[in-house]
Amino acid sequence: MNTKLLLLISLLLAAYSARAQRDFSQVEIKVVPVKGNIYMLQGAGGNIGLYAGETTAMLIDNQFAPLAEKIQAAAKSVKDVPIRVLINTHLHGDHTGGNQPFAEGGSLILAQENVRSRMSKEQVNEFFNRTTPPSPAIALPVITFGDDMHFNFFEEEIAVYHYAAAHTDGDAVIYFKSSNVIHTGDVFVTYGFPFVDAYNGGSINGFIHFLDKILGLINDETIVIPGHGDLSTKADVRRFRDRLTTIRDRVYAGYQAGKSVDDILKEKPTAEFDEEWGKGFIKGEDFVKLIYLSFDNPEK
Repeated sequence: MNTKLLLLISLLLAAYSARAQRDFSQVEIKVVPVKGNIYMLQGAGGNIGLYAGETTAMLIDNQFAPLAEKIQAAAKSVKDVPIRVLINTHLHGDHTGGNQPFAEGGSLILAQENVRSRMSKEQVNEFFNRTTPPSPAIALPVITFGDDMHFNFFEEEIAVYHYAAAHTDGDAVIYFKSSNVIHTGDVFVTYGFPFVDAYNGGSINGFIHFLDKILGLINDETIVIPGHGDLSTKADVRRFRDRLTTIRDRVYAGYQAGKSVDDILKEKPTAEFDEEWGKGFIKGEDFVKLIYLSFDNPEK
């Protein structure tokens, strides 16, 4: 693997992890009504889904541990009931950082089986000289599933799907079938170029496959809660998928031809998207390198 590429990915992962080191004292949790009993909470980290039932509530993701009390207070401002169910969309700390305090408060944690597997073990990456310790037992998902899980929460029929290794190998989307609302986790985001975490099993091909499955599941009236960003629509997800496909195909053509990532970058495969999408923490060149790495996934 190209040394410059490894350094770039290392810096990106460090930046991604550094979010957990920020000062959360000034963070405010914003409550956004979605539909009926469903809300989106925004603060620092991934978007949180909230379903406020008559006697208990359910959360999807939980951002960071220092925000747990603020998140609980925001949820109680909607309906003053205990949070008994917590679903993780994937393993990253800006979505699972609050697992321990919520579990200690009585929440039952659910996630795709790869989330528990990865969180329960130390992760050593020799390329990056980076070690992530295992999560404490109480922070691990208690109920896990493979490809899907279905349950009812009060009047809401809920389906949870894992279609492929995409952003990571433990991604899940939560579809409120009765209300036609879906929480996508980081398989769909609105901040720009997404993060393909190849070192946690992610791949660009799986990303696009996952998005195709979501598009087949929802319709034009579905309200989409992205992993990060504002409420969206099916058209937004389709546009996101189409852009990823265009960039993937350009990079793969060069990869198949035996070109180095530096040679592919000279062809500027993200040029027409850079102005709009390059405002996030991943730039166009970074994204090309992440795609290239996912073609040569270190776990395969």
